Amino acid sequence: MTKLKLEFIRLGLAFFAFLFILLTLFMYVNQVKAQWHQIIGELLTIPVILLIVAIPIWLIVDLVKKKVADKSIFNLTFFVSVISVLLLLFAFKVLN
Repeated sequence: MTKLKLEFIRLGLAFFAFLFILLTLFMYVNQVKAQWHQIIGELLTIPVILLIVAIPIWLIVDLVKKKVADKSIFNLTFFVSVISVLLLLFAFKVLN
């Protein structure tokens, strides 16, 4: 597996976590009660929280080791993961 493929996989995981948090917040704010979302949410909440924590750490480790294949993909992944962390902190602090 090349470094570039690894960057795209990391970007995909960060984007998936971002979309999951965004969809969950949207469903909560609009008070939508959907059975499929509740089941998927129960299954994926812990893995998504782990992804949200692990991806920025993984990014920083790769940056220190200088294993970044493409800076633009790296920056986009970092931006998406930071936005995900901020959304998660918003959900914990303001909505509870």
